[in-house]
Amino acid sequence: MLLTIDIPNELERVVIAADIKHILRVANIKTQTYIPGIRDGCKADIGIKAKNISLETLAQIVSRIERSGYSIENRKGLDKLDLSVSALSPQ
Repeated sequence: MLLTIDIPNELERVVIAADIKHILRVANIKTQTYIPGIRDGCKADIGIKAKNISLETLAQIVSRIERSGYSIENRKGLDKLDLSVSALSPQ
């Protein structure tokens, strides 16, 4: 799964990435931070790798991104998943 979010402000990128890592850590999911560089036509300077993310944890991550006023611009591996579900909505 690959999610791409355009956050122009460098400090805000770091804060949101730290918040996402915190969400994953609370969910007991191991993460790896890396610098992706240019790949598939997308330039990124912060990447977080994680596996086996539950729908609830994914919804928390999406909600955190949306609360900051951003949306997911590109996604890979999630074609049939509706990312508009918030973490607080009934499942």
